[in-house]
Amino acid sequence: MRPTHWVGVILAANVLHLWMFFHLNPETYPLATRVFIGIHAIACVSPFWMLYDWFVKSGKRTWKTWMWLFFVPWGFLWYYFEKYRPANAKNSPA
Repeated sequence: MRPTHWVGVILAANVLHLWMFFHLNPETYPLATRVFIGIHAIACVSPFWMLYDWFVKSGKRTWKTWMWLFFVPWGFLWYYFEKYRPANAKNSPA
């Protein structure tokens, strides 16, 4: 995808996340609130996963210009779909 599309995806994810944060009431929507807590946990933990995958698992020790996405909520989506390769895909012949 083009970078402008990624800006739209990340912006939409942030808007949806903020809307859920300000509008979900645990007494009114108990199940949706529990789902949102899981989504919020993913948004908080995933940037650290992105840095772990880049620096520790792949063994690269350089800071790239795109790593500012670590500071943007939901910015890890770009890394997952554009840069991340699972361990079994790295060794496959295709």
